[in-house]
Amino acid sequence: MKVLLTFTGFHDPFSSDSGNTETGPVLTALSEVAFDRVFLFSTPRMQEFSSQTLANINSRGLCSEAEILSVEVRDPTDYRAIISSIRTHFRHIVSVCPEGEFTIVLSSGTPQIHACWLMLVASGEIPARLLQTFPRRFAEPGKSLVREVDLSGEFFPRMTLRERMPVSDESGTSEENLLAARVQIGLVGEDPAFLKAVKEASIYSGYDEIDLLLLGETGTGKERFTELVHLLSERATKPLVTVNCSSIPTELVESHLFGHKKGAFTGAASDQPGKFTVADGGILFLDELGELPLSAQAKLLRVLENGEIEPVGHATSTSLKVNVRVIAATNRNLREMVAKGSFREDLYQRFDATVRIPSLRERRSDIPLLCSFLLEDWNRKHKRQHLLTPKALSELMKYDWPGNIRELRKVITQSAMLTAGKKIDTKDLRFELPIADDSTSAIPEPEEGFSINGHLEEIKRRLVHRALEKENGVQARAAKLLGWSPQGLGKYLKTLDR
Repeated sequence: MKVLLTFTGFHDPFSSDSGNTETGPVLTALSEVAFDRVFLFSTPRMQEFSSQTLANINSRGLCSEAEILSVEVRDPTDYRAIISSIRTHFRHIVSVCPEGEFTIVLSSGTPQIHACWLMLVASGEIPARLLQTFPRRFAEPGKSLVREVDLSGEFFPRMTLRERMPVSDESGTSEENLLAARVQIGLVGEDPAFLKAVKEASIYSGYDEIDLLLLGETGTGKERFTELVHLLSERATKPLVTVNCSSIPTELVESHLFGHKKGAFTGAASDQPGKFTVADGGILFLDELGELPLSAQAKLLRVLENGEIEPVGHATSTSLKVNVRVIAATNRNLREMVAKGSFREDLYQRFDATVRIPSLRERRSDIPLLCSFLLEDWNRKHKRQHLLTPKALSELMKYDWPGNIRELRKVITQSAMLTAGKKIDTKDLRFELPIADDSTSAIPEPEEGFSINGHLEEIKRRLVHRALEKENGVQARAAKLLGWSPQGLGKYLKTLDR
């Protein structure tokens, strides 16, 4: 779906130039380029111009779906207000047009509006191509009145995300400290569901007696959220110790967490402190909590309730006191595990607060921002200047990301390593087919924001690239693997380059 985003201005729908009336920027662009949907951004002063522009779009049959989005910005020179409004509306647009390929007309609105569009596109936050229209008197006879502005060209300077900064000292406000902590950790996103989770985590960080449970799919950033709580808490200068519960052999879980005494079991040649002792005074992060065996769950409950541990082989009746705050995380449904008897209900209830971290497909509008952040980080480490084209960003936004941010990082890294030039385009993206144990396990759950057409198209595109890679780019042999004719494959590849 091709989607046009544009503000309206005093030259819409028509402008007068040297006594001649001609179409303004929006109608000019729509007369030359076809779009499936149009969103007209309108400030309060432009409402009448926007209504007239919409009426002309409809009467001329330039687009079957066009609508006005009210931008409540009283001062059209206020950069912060403009960018905030664009971001809010763009999140809505992505939710209703998940398969959208976006284009922006730069020619309408104030110079400040033009600058905001340029910054949001150049930084990668909005994946869109840019169009500029100009009056007929500046055009050669028979030439187009619409020109594309390609910010990825060598002529234009690079725009990167803000550098990381340290957490503010005590003189900073809580909001300033939160922003600084997010930047320092690399916790990127502006989606409302994501910001809600960030806000909740930051609030809970201030209550030291709270043991926190983080819920979310694999790869959503639960460890990053733990770092945020640690950084904002009064334990920020104390240890943050991470334990992956799924990686510990069942017979060694208690020794690993609570420690053991010399001779407690075969191979215990000396006293060994457990992770609770190592984390004393700080925070212990228990990742994959749902993998803990029931015997260890009982001892964990005792620590949470009394702050006491018993190392394996501890002979005396006196337990050891520890001062540890626990943050746990899981991608499993603990309520179902409680019902099945594989997780203790009293331990589940003992966690005082929970934060649900949204999946990447639930915060689809954050994908361009995350892509820019991850690619800039890679560029910085490897002294490169790769950038993603708007088409590549659009493809990345269509994918459902079952592995979430971890999978996104892998795709960005592989694509950057294997791309010969500076631009990473759609053909350079290195997706992998879903890992599946059977024919249905890789099928995503339908939910709000899901697109079946987008999912099927993504599978087709990845199979085509897989076939081309297998046959070293020879289209005739790749077409045979896919059951297509060489002409059919060639035609499909041309649609990817449009």
